[in-house]
Amino acid sequence: MTSRERVIAAIEFSGPDRIPHRHAFLPAVFDRYGDRVKKLLRRFPSDFAGDEGVRPDGSAFRTGQFTDQWGCVWTVPRPGFGGQVTVHPLSDWKALKTYQWPDPERMDLRGQRRLAQRRGDKYLALGVGTVFQRMIALRGFENLMTDIAKGAPELLTLRDRIVGFNLKLTERLLELDPDSLEFADDWGSQHSLLIRPSVWRELFLPAYRTLFARVREAGRHVFFHSDGCTIDILPDLVEAGAQQFWVDLTVNGLSALQERLGGRVCFQAMPDVQFTLRYGTPEDVRAHAKDMIAALSTFDGGFIACCELAPDQPWENIVAILETFHDYGSYPLRLTWAGDHAVEI
Repeated sequence: MTSRERVIAAIEFSGPDRIPHRHAFLPAVFDRYGDRVKKLLRRFPSDFAGDEGVRPDGSAFRTGQFTDQWGCVWTVPRPGFGGQVTVHPLSDWKALKTYQWPDPERMDLRGQRRLAQRRGDKYLALGVGTVFQRMIALRGFENLMTDIAKGAPELLTLRDRIVGFNLKLTERLLELDPDSLEFADDWGSQHSLLIRPSVWRELFLPAYRTLFARVREAGRHVFFHSDGCTIDILPDLVEAGAQQFWVDLTVNGLSALQERLGGRVCFQAMPDVQFTLRYGTPEDVRAHAKDMIAALSTFDGGFIACCELAPDQPWENIVAILETFHDYGSYPLRLTWAGDHAVEI
């Protein structure tokens, strides 16, 4: 199988030869571990276009401030890490009258175009953007949560303008012939959704339905990322058209995810980077990787191996998780799910 065929087979549950691999990393991991990172990622090559194992650069990871195309000012406190929005251009709703909305037709897509041109036999995934998180960036978190609680009339205007922007950007990205388009919004805390599921379904599910429908109409896959405890809304997102999730497997629970969504949606691995990858032993990490494979890969697909590498992870643990994904990722699998842990067969 080519890399592209392998990823498609995993997403569509049509029997890949092995679990596909994808790379994710904070630039700071290169600053700590240097060329060892490049060598390790070459040892376990990605099936996705653009994952060459090169340290990302750009203003988003440089110490200081930068302003994005929406007028949001970001502050990056440490090199190699992402920053936070510290100036919100719509913190006062009065600014909405004179706010200059960004033009999706003027978005610079040269990087995406180069990636599409050199994709080879790899799977091409291109990112569109967020809805909820962009609303936070424009309004500020406390302001936006108050808007939701009070039912501010401007809230839907803001949501719809962002959805409209993303739809137009989606059209431009579809011209590059991607295999999937990727959306994201962090909806969960450690223990629950940030707002009531009923409110989420009323205010935000229609936005995702609109965005996902256009991608599915074009015959492409829909990818959705969300941090935190989001299991209450994941089935809604699947019904709206999501085919790949990058969600917290530990916070949501492997057993619960398998029972509710196993065989219905493909999971890109999001290991426990808060505890196991940071504080566990290599043996703990290997057991954790086996659990993810056994719980979610046993549907003739349904799983993509991935781990966001970071400088607070011991090198031995980084090696352990990628080795385990490789060693136990071939079909037929050597692992089965025993209800709460993996068992070798």
